[in-house]
Order: sequence, then structure tokens, then C-alpha cells
Amino acid sequence: MSEPRAARFARRRRRRDIIVTVVCAVLLAAAGVYLITRPGRAPAQGIPAPQTSGGNIAAPSVVATGSGEPTGHVSGLPMPRGDLPGWKQTFADDFTGPVKTNWGIYDGQPDGDPGGWFAPRQVNSQGGELVIRGSRGDTPNGNIYVTGGMSSKLSQIYGRYEVRFRMDRGRGIQFNLMLWPTDDSWPPEINFAEDNGKERTGFAANMHYGPPHKVVSRHHNIDTTQWHTAGVEWTPGKLTYLIDGQVWATVESSHVPKVPMSIAIQTQAWHCGTSWAGCPNSSTPREVNLHVDWVVAYTPA
Repeated sequence: MSEPRAARFARRRRRRDIIVTVVCAVLLAAAGVYLITRPGRAPAQGIPAPQTSGGNIAAPSVVATGSGEPTGHVSGLPMPRGDLPGWKQTFADDFTGPVKTNWGIYDGQPDGDPGGWFAPRQVNSQGGELVIRGSRGDTPNGNIYVTGGMSSKLSQIYGRYEVRFRMDRGRGIQFNLMLWPTDDSWPPEINFAEDNGKERTGFAANMHYGPPHKVVSRHHNIDTTQWHTAGVEWTPGKLTYLIDGQVWATVESSHVPKVPMSIAIQTQAWHCGTSWAGCPNSSTPREVNLHVDWVVAYTPA
């Protein structure tokens, strides 16, 4: 990414962060709605420009890293391989190979968040799982919690996405599983599982759209320190949110995104002072990690 383009993205995201914070404060005060905002991304490295065909992004053939045999020894559930009724598998990664094969890794400060920092060293595959580590380290913003993030090299319009994950306890370290516009134009954005870094007793699903920027939110209570499979079926005018293969919420709207998007996974430490997100304190462990066993994606058959 060239410097001018990166600067444009940073300016857009700073404006977006201000708008999002105001929206959150109003909604929370007015209705007590559990609402998590977009934390912003640092530029990812190594993501190729999408190739379009007939209005859809050309999906790569199925990526299946590792031996080719079903794994699942980490979470106890093997990675799905092959098509599902109505869905053609376009992506599968069980993290038995190098992460950079299928993902672009973030590097730098999340826009609008001096309390966070993304570093490629925090993103690793080990023992058949992805581990995004959150730990204190020296950064240009001081000694703070350094985390990581990444975006898939898969880009498509519509699909089914599932991520097998669990998150360590640790106040102030937030996780986010999302679909992000491939060209970095925001909004839209689909967060199909994200929390606020306070307790691991649930997560939110948020659809961002605009302008003007608006959010449609759903909340699900579940222990995210245990292994679960979070997912979303993204179809024209509809989002169907999944947990462990079961539908837990839907959104039907003309504002459902219809632009090419990529899967993105990240953790982030937020600066203190926000009303909706926790920040690290004396109770936060030295290391707080997000664990991902596998990721799969499909396109409508």
C-alpha cells in the first residue's frame, strides 16, 4: 500500500471512529443496547488486488493446508472439508502451515487507538492452531499491550463463513471476527463475533452501513473462553448469524452489504476512557491470546 493511500484510509478511519463512538454513546444511553464499535485496522501486508468477473470476485480454489486429513485435535472438532448443501467451499485453513500463505498480516497502530498496536510477530500458527498473542511490549506509543490481526486473501460477494475459536480471559483485550471490504472503503462492515474486552460472557454481531453511518446489532450470551464455531451466512438482503452450526439471529435489510469482502480476524487493546470497551488494568494477565483452530468459507452454489 502506497503512503498516500494509507494516509487516506487513516483519515477516513479516524472520522469513522469519532462517529462510531458518538453513535455508541447515544444508543447505550437511550436503550441500554449492547453495542461494539469498529476498532479500526492498520494496513495489512501482502493482500493482492481482487480480480473481478461478472460482478463477483473470482474465488481461489479450496485452500487446505496440512496433510489433507481432517484435523481437529486442538478444539475437538475437525475442519469441514468439501461442499455443503447449497454452498461451494472456496477457502479452508487449519493453520498447520505458514499463516502468510493465506492471509495478510497487520502492522502498526489501529487508527484512533493509541492504546493498541498490531505487530506481525503476534500472529503465529503453532500446534495446528492460529494464536494471536496479546502481550506487553515497547511500541512508539510506549509499553502497551501489543496484539495482531490479519485479512484473508479470499475475496468474494456473499458467502458462508465459519471460524472455530476461543479467547483467553483478560480485561482490555478484545477480539473481532468480521468481514471487511476488500478495497478498504468503509462502511460497510460485518462483525459476526466481537466483544468489548470486559468479560467473556457473550459477544455482539454488528452490521455497519452508511453513509450516514449506522449499526444494526445483535447480542448472544455464551462463554467465549470455551471452543465455539462462530459464523455468518451473507446473502442478498440478509445476514444469518450462526453459533456452533445453529442460527441465533438474523438481519434482513436493504442495507446488507453487496460489495466484495474478506474475512478478517484480530485482537486489540483499547485505550482507557471509552464507555463501551474495557482497557487493561492490574487484573489483566501478562499474555491474553485468541486461539483459532480453523477457518472455512463458501460461496452460494
